[in-house]
Amino acid sequence: MTRYFLYACWICLLTLTMYLTWALMLGWVGPSAYRVDEVAGQQFLTTQKGVIRFQTQNISERVDAVVLLHGFNGSLNSWSALWPLIRECGPSVRLDLPGFGQSFWQSEDYSLARQSRDLMQFVDALDLDRVTLVGTSMGASLAAWAAAHYPNRVGALILIAPSGYPGSMSIKGFEKLLYQNIFAHKLARYTAQSAVFNYFFGNSRLLQALTVTRSYNAQWLAALARIHQPTWVVWSQTDRRVPFQYGERIVGLVPSAQLVTAIDAAGHDIPNRDPYPIAKLLCDLQNQRTAKDDTSD
Repeated sequence: MTRYFLYACWICLLTLTMYLTWALMLGWVGPSAYRVDEVAGQQFLTTQKGVIRFQTQNISERVDAVVLLHGFNGSLNSWSALWPLIRECGPSVRLDLPGFGQSFWQSEDYSLARQSRDLMQFVDALDLDRVTLVGTSMGASLAAWAAAHYPNRVGALILIAPSGYPGSMSIKGFEKLLYQNIFAHKLARYTAQSAVFNYFFGNSRLLQALTVTRSYNAQWLAALARIHQPTWVVWSQTDRRVPFQYGERIVGLVPSAQLVTAIDAAGHDIPNRDPYPIAKLLCDLQNQRTAKDDTSD
């Protein structure tokens, strides 16, 4: 009896050691939150699920507005180079997407479907009418999904190197195992939701990474054909995170898309390294909208 008890204790200890080792590995290699600087005029919207930080320019009720969506683990600060360039180009909003930046959010799901519903609720809370979505990387993938599923709310799109095309992201090693192997993914997601993991790694963004990348799949590709809004796909030929060839493929799948090539130096950080073409597109859209309104009057 004593021998079986010792065996059971040894197995439990071994299992606990393996679990803790696994959790530590995930905590060390997984993405983590970082300090996000405050910006002048930032605001906070409180909802039942959490708090969303945002900033606006020229916003009034029931208007068409530009909404800027940052990439994974980014924040509204990711648009600091573009933000002043579009100040005179109509109403605009930038936000920390739920679960990122200073938007504190309680959720076990950060898939594109879930994020798009949260985004539309945010748009409703600001009493906006139709929006032009401008997204980069994950934010561009989210913008495309939202446009396909909420066509009456999204009037135009600027997609900056979206990461949603299956297999497009350049990931290797342990990171690739977590995102692409079903068993490892499920185990990692279970671990990321555990109290032990969150006690030691409270700033981890692993759950966000696991759930959003899981929605970079065939359903996202199929949604592209449902996008009929005016769409510009912006990409740099030197992008190493999501190669340029996927931009050409996405343009071929979105009926009304046009490809805009950013400078080589931009890489995957077009909003900061080459914001001027994006600003021009947004200002041209606003001028067209204003001219249309004047004609209708």
